[in-house]
Amino acid sequence: MDPKTLIDPAAGVFYFLFLAMSLAGVGIFVWRLRGKWLLLRRAAPEDRFNRWGERIRATLVHVVAQARILRDPATGLMHAFIFWGFCVLAIHTASLFLGTWIPGLDFERRLGAAYAWPKDLFIVLVALAVLWAVFRRAVLRPARVESSGEAYLVLGLILLLMLTDMGAEAALHAAGVPTYGFLGAALGSLVAGWSRTGLQALYAGSFWIQAATILCFLNILPGSKHFHVITSLPNVFFRKLEPAGRLRTLNLEDENAESFGVAKAQELDWKVLLDVYSCTECGRCHEHCPTHTTDKPLSPKRMNDHLKEFVYKHEQALTGASTGEVPDLFTAGAVGEDEIWACTTCGFCEDACPLFIEEVQWIVDFRRYKTLTESHFPEELTKAFRGLETNSNPWGIGAHKRAEWAAGLGVPTVGEAESFEWLFFVGCSGSFDERNRKVAQAFARLLQKAGVSFAILGEAEGCCGDAARRTGNEYLFQTLAQANIEIFKEAGVRKIVTACPHGFNTLKHEYPQFGGEFEVWHHSQLLEKLVLEGKLKPSRKLDLDVAFHDSCYLGRYNGIYDAPRNVMAGIAGVKVSELALHHRQGFCCGGGGGRIFMEESLGSRINHRRIEQVRDSGCSTVALACPFCNTMLSDAVKEKELEGVAVRDIAEILLEAVE
Repeated sequence: MDPKTLIDPAAGVFYFLFLAMSLAGVGIFVWRLRGKWLLLRRAAPEDRFNRWGERIRATLVHVVAQARILRDPATGLMHAFIFWGFCVLAIHTASLFLGTWIPGLDFERRLGAAYAWPKDLFIVLVALAVLWAVFRRAVLRPARVESSGEAYLVLGLILLLMLTDMGAEAALHAAGVPTYGFLGAALGSLVAGWSRTGLQALYAGSFWIQAATILCFLNILPGSKHFHVITSLPNVFFRKLEPAGRLRTLNLEDENAESFGVAKAQELDWKVLLDVYSCTECGRCHEHCPTHTTDKPLSPKRMNDHLKEFVYKHEQALTGASTGEVPDLFTAGAVGEDEIWACTTCGFCEDACPLFIEEVQWIVDFRRYKTLTESHFPEELTKAFRGLETNSNPWGIGAHKRAEWAAGLGVPTVGEAESFEWLFFVGCSGSFDERNRKVAQAFARLLQKAGVSFAILGEAEGCCGDAARRTGNEYLFQTLAQANIEIFKEAGVRKIVTACPHGFNTLKHEYPQFGGEFEVWHHSQLLEKLVLEGKLKPSRKLDLDVAFHDSCYLGRYNGIYDAPRNVMAGIAGVKVSELALHHRQGFCCGGGGGRIFMEESLGSRINHRRIEQVRDSGCSTVALACPFCNTMLSDAVKEKELEGVAVRDIAEILLEAVE
C-alpha cells in the first residue's frame, strides 16, 4: 500500500506550501553559495587540474574511507559514522523532496529492504554518534575542541533528523504500511494503539519537521564551519600531490609583478580560499603545534579563522558586488607578523588535518612578501642572509674552512677522487658547527669502514638554501640552488647522501624544480643499508637506553621513521624507546623554518619543551638524525642544566658500536 494513500502530509494545499518552502530554502542556499563561488572564481589561479587518477584514489581513501579521521578511532569513528550516515541517507532525503514534488519518484520505497535495512542501521549509528559528540563536548571537553553554540545547534539538527525519521517509520508501521527495515517494526509497537488521527499527526509532524530541518541545515552551511560538508570533497580532491616538503616556486622574472609573496586577499589563490572554507575547526592542527603549545601567537586553526572572517567580511568588495576598499591582510590584523615568524614549518598542522589544508605554504608566502617586497623581517636574519650571500653559509664563515672538519681523515674532494659513487653533501652545520662537525666525521669514518666510494665538494659546496626559502628569501634560495646544481653537474654527481634532513628534503624535492635531478639519500637510509648488507658490523655491545627524536623534515615530510630506529635496534645492548610524542606526532625541536637563526622571545622555548619530554621518558640518551635538532636539544640540555642526558646522532652511536 502506498503510504500517501493513507496519510499524506503534503496533499492539497499543503503540496504548494511544501513546494514554496522547498524552493525558498534551496533558492536562499544557492544565493548564499553564489558569493563563495564568485570568490573562488576571482581568486588567483593555481593549477590543480592534473593527475586525475591519483586525485580520485585520494578522494576515495580520505573522504569515502575517512582514512585520516580514523587515525584517532575514538573520535574518528564518531565522525565517520555521521559522514557515512549522511551518504546513505542522501537517498532518503532525495526521495523525501523529489517524491513529494513529482509523484512516482519515491525510489526509497522502490528499493525496499535492500535500502531500508542499511538506512535504519545508520540512523541508529548516527544518533549514537551525535550523543557521543555532545557528551564529549559537554563533559569530556578535550583541550583542542573549543566550546561552540553552533556545534550544538548542528548536532541537535542532525539528531532531530534521525528522530523524525524514526517517528515516520513508527507511524507507517503502526498504520499497516510496509516499512521494510527494522526500525518501523521495533518502534511501531510503541504507537500501535494510537488512533488513525494520532498516527497521521505523528507522520505529518515528522515529515514537515524533517523537511524544515534539512532546509535549515542547508542554509547554515555557507556561513559556518560546517561549510566543509560541501567543500571537503573538492578540497581533498584538489589537494597537493607534490612531495609534502616541496614549496611552490616563485617566478622572480615576472616583469608585471608589483610585489612578491602575499599580502592582499586578492593575491590568495582559489585553493587557499577552498582551504579556508573547509576548516572544520576541529583543533587537530594545533593539538601538538610547537608554537601554539608553547604560547606563541600562532595557532594554525586561528589563522584559518581570521582569514575566513576577513574574506567573508569583504566578500562583496572582493567579488565586485560593491566598490568598498579592501585593506591588506597585515594592516587589517587578519595575519600577524609575530604569527608568521613564529612558525617552525614542522608540518604537524598539515599532517594532522583531515582535509589537507596547506598552511605552511600560506605562511611562507606571507614571509615572502615581508622579505622580498618590504625587506622587513626579524633582525637576526639580516646576518644570516648576508652570510649566505657572501660565503654561502648563514654564519658568513669563509668557504676555505668548509672542509676543515675532514682534516686528517683522508676524505677526498671530487677533484681529488679518480671516481666516486656518492657525493657526501656535508651541509653548513656539518661543515662549521663544532657539535655537528663530529657527526660529519663519524659518518665519514663509517663510510670508509664500509668501503663506500664517496667524495665531498669541500670549498665548492654551498648552502642548500633551505633556511633562505622558508624565511621568504626566494631570490637568495634560487641563487644558492642554481649554483649548487651547476657544481653538481660539472662534478658528474649522480648520487648524494647527507646527514641533514633539511638538506635532504631540499636536494631531493626542490632542486628538481630548477633542473637538479639527483638520487638523494639521508644518512640514516644509507647506514641502515650498510648494516643490513653486513658492510658495517656493530659488534661492540653498548649499554644505552635510547629515546629517538623524530626530525620533522625526515619523518613527517619524507616518511623516514624506520631507518634510524633500525640502525639503533641493530646494536647489541641498545634499548630504543619512544617518546610520548613520536612518529607522525613527533614534537619539533624548534629549529626549522629558519627559526634556528632567530631569537625565541615569545612564550616558552620549544626546545626546552622537547627536552623535558625526553627527561620524562627516563632515557639517558636522545638519539637523532638531524644537525638542527642536535643543536637545539644540546642547547636545551645546557640551558635546563639536565644531568645525565646525552644528545647524540645515530652515526656517532653506530661508530662507537662498530669500533
